[in-house]
Amino acid sequence: MYNPLSLIGKKYLITGAASGMGRETSIVLSKLGAELILVDIDEQGLNVTAEMLENKYYVLPLDLSDIKSIKPTIERVVAEFGLINGFAHIAGIPYITPLKGVKEEKAELLYKVNQFAAIELAKVFNSKKVYAGESGSIVMISSVYGVVGSAANVAYAMTKSAIIGITKALAMELAPKKIRVNCIAPGFVKSKMMAENIFRFDNDYMEKLDAMHPLGLGTPEDIANGIVFLFSDMSKWTTGATISIDGGFTAQ
Repeated sequence: MYNPLSLIGKKYLITGAASGMGRETSIVLSKLGAELILVDIDEQGLNVTAEMLENKYYVLPLDLSDIKSIKPTIERVVAEFGLINGFAHIAGIPYITPLKGVKEEKAELLYKVNQFAAIELAKVFNSKKVYAGESGSIVMISSVYGVVGSAANVAYAMTKSAIIGITKALAMELAPKKIRVNCIAPGFVKSKMMAENIFRFDNDYMEKLDAMHPLGLGTPEDIANGIVFLFSDMSKWTTGATISIDGGFTAQ
């Protein structure tokens, strides 16, 4: 049966795979035939995700803020698991605080996990020891707050707007190797990250937030479907793009 979204025979690395968008992306990719390296600092969450998969996987607990450990760890795993066709950097840390509350230490952690880990992962992938050499696809996760402004989000926006610039630059640099680099900017998604920060908002704000999305708040599956498209051959002529999957948030 013709299925242009089939990922049978493809291998990918997914960061943030222990929950939310990362978990749902892993589940959907596995259903489409992909084999996965699951990366997260939360080993217990990774094991829960792994139980939901239908194909081969490798559970890789890894602290992405420890930048120096990324290269040797992934090269070791890939040597055992097999060369990969791409990765999705979904792992990220939120930081909701007004300007006067921004702390250098926390901003530095966001920079490492949200932003520089993306660059390091691309460096590692851009190697004969890791890249399968065909159908290369990198997917970065930005945010609507990398595109539009929001109060009390300056440090988070710093990292997510940077992801858009990183995507465009890498798309040009890696094109000769047939590696496509694209970015998704999600709106508010009902996820673990949102649940952990919901206490900061009152009911009035949540109603306003829902109203900001003409199609309502999103689900992790909505983002997973976008990643599937960018990994598949259906997007073989797409690179350097930032795709807003936000229920109409940025269309207003």
